[in-house]
Amino acid sequence: MTTGEVIRRVRKSLGMTQAELGAILGYTQPVISQLEHDSAAVHDVRVLRRVAKALRVPLAILVVESDEEADVNRRNFLRASTLGAGTAMTAAAIQQAEGATGTIRVGAGDVAEINATVNQVHELDLVVGGDRLCRLAAGYVHYVQQLLDTASYSEDTGRQLTSAAAEMMTAAGWVHYDAGRQEKARRYYADAAQAASAADDGFAAAHALGNASGYMVNRVWGRDSSASDQMGVQYAQAASRAALPKGGPKLRALMALREAEAQGARGDKTEMAKAISRAYRAYESARGHDPDWVYLPEAEISGIIGKAHMWFGDYPAAVTHLGRAAEHSAVWPRERASWQLHQAHNLVHSGEVGQACALLTENFAAISDRDSARLQQRLGVLADTVRPHARVPEVREFLGLVASR
Repeated sequence: MTTGEVIRRVRKSLGMTQAELGAILGYTQPVISQLEHDSAAVHDVRVLRRVAKALRVPLAILVVESDEEADVNRRNFLRASTLGAGTAMTAAAIQQAEGATGTIRVGAGDVAEINATVNQVHELDLVVGGDRLCRLAAGYVHYVQQLLDTASYSEDTGRQLTSAAAEMMTAAGWVHYDAGRQEKARRYYADAAQAASAADDGFAAAHALGNASGYMVNRVWGRDSSASDQMGVQYAQAASRAALPKGGPKLRALMALREAEAQGARGDKTEMAKAISRAYRAYESARGHDPDWVYLPEAEISGIIGKAHMWFGDYPAAVTHLGRAAEHSAVWPRERASWQLHQAHNLVHSGEVGQACALLTENFAAISDRDSARLQQRLGVLADTVRPHARVPEVREFLGLVASR
């Protein structure tokens, strides 16, 4: 079902006409009709955010893929996005916005809107997973790049726009990684780091480098936990250096945790423990500023520490930390599913195969419903790992669910 079809069905279920929905949103009836027929605007998260609020449904419901999207829709979206949310996507309106010179003027408000979209992409991924967000994020990366290349702006706005581009690239890198598109994720992270450097933005650089570190460590899940990953350590250390001058407690703690995870994968328990200690000290401090994108509740701290122990091979310790992370992540379904898969992996390696499969069976629907190729691949790895123990009742029940999916 396409986004337009979802909007139409929800609207009709509420007994609302196109004109009535348009009146709530400040759109004309023809614009609503265009939305329901998958016009370029359905690829603009700003429009979808307003529609979701008017229909009183979660935004995630409207973020769906369309197999029939054509290249012309993408080009129209990139041009029409410069008009802002809610403008009718007509050639006449585009010409009027561009003016005689064809130059678009970008100001602080436009940059703020882009940054709000970055945060929205991150929040959506925590709920639904990256598979359904790749096209959306890639479109916004192209949109911001187009503004950088063709728009008119002041020197200060140019720096802000470049920073916003770096953050959008990092967001795109993450959702592509979550969707199992690892090479594209790597490229987005590299481009984000370059853009952050060009903008002299330590926050954006830390974000890109920290994610790149996590990518290097986690790109092959289920590997031998003693495998070293010096590059992951180097990226994490570079991220910490970028965050240090102005970064707040959560930002500096997150980058230290990235290093802890990379040191665990590298097999250095001493350096791993030092990095965890630095993370706690940073988290308890009051210095600096945390950007909006920093996501570090205590559940995330527990989860990353659990992964550090997992990579090092201390599976019982990992189980404890990851269980705590899953317990306190109910509000973020995709994130919780990730912690539960890690927890099950460590239970298996601790010799608790039955307990691991009981955990997976209990949460199978929630895990398998996530639109994340990364998580589904992990679920498949676990099924292959426990298959030799099929005589165990809990294992047999779990494998039955996998087979029937």
